[in-house]
Amino acid sequence: MLLKFAYQDFLDDRRFKNTTKTNIKNYEMLLGKFVDYCIENQVVNVEDITYSHIRQYLLKCQEKGDKAGTINTKLLRIRAFLNYMVECEVIKNNPAKKIKKQKDDLNIDVFSDEQIGGC
Repeated sequence: MLLKFAYQDFLDDRRFKNTTKTNIKNYEMLLGKFVDYCIENQVVNVEDITYSHIRQYLLKCQEKGDKAGTINTKLLRIRAFLNYMVECEVIKNNPAKKIKKQKDDLNIDVFSDEQIGGC
């Protein structure tokens, strides 16, 4: 199935399922960029998307400055799209399932001895 049609079908399915307008916009933006990336790299059919394509795309996003949280959101959107393609029997397996989420760097602010009042 052509990627651009599969992408449109997925968005239509989300609208049909009453996904919020914010989530639809999110899918259009984040998933749309992945679809564009695939097409730019001669991947025009959903069946041709591999683990490597997804990883390379996320790596490119990371190199552009995307933080772990953003990368994980993009990965989740790609997974949802490819899960839908599995449901529709367009593909057998979701190659995005093999990609692990990135660890978020959590900055936990702790009080200094001075702030506590020094014991």
